[in-house]
Amino acid sequence: MTILDAKRKFVIETATGLFLERPVGAVTVKDIAAASGLGEATIYRYFSGKGELLVACALSLQEKIVGLFEDQGTPDGFSGLARFYRAYLETFRNTPELYRFLSEFDAYCHNGGVDLEEYADNIDRFKGAFTAAYERGLSDGSVRNVENVSLFYYSTAHALLALCKKLAAEGTLIRQDYSTDRAAEVETLIELILSSLKA
Repeated sequence: MTILDAKRKFVIETATGLFLERPVGAVTVKDIAAASGLGEATIYRYFSGKGELLVACALSLQEKIVGLFEDQGTPDGFSGLARFYRAYLETFRNTPELYRFLSEFDAYCHNGGVDLEEYADNIDRFKGAFTAAYERGLSDGSVRNVENVSLFYYSTAHALLALCKKLAAEGTLIRQDYSTDRAAEVETLIELILSSLKA
């Protein structure tokens, strides 16, 4: 790793920490420069602006959590799928601020001007982890056949991601928000998904 690469990585790590601590809209390039001990001009040497830096932070976070979703020697395909879906819950319990960040990241990117190609390519790794476990489950008989696997994956992944983002980002507003444990809500959705997959 070159000195330039090391500095770029340091800026990403510093910015990621700030984005996880505070709302995305409240963090400026000036804040990132101050926290990293670098000048703003140095930040702009590595990133064209806040949007590009945000994507780099999102990619870094993906790298840190993707291993939770991948099958790591589970006994059968269904267990691999259980690991995959329960990774949403593990992430929610351990780093709920990640889901808050993703919610704000999505909103920021909807305003346009952000290149999301590399981010989108990296998202495919999560689908790959699901597909590998699902296909293994079909082979070993631990999961049932789903008519449209892509539709099933996207529907369930989006539902879980949306629930985790909502619960992490919105806080409590009305008395019903206090009626259940948030992690239990995520776990209930996961168990519903898994029960529909089990052979």
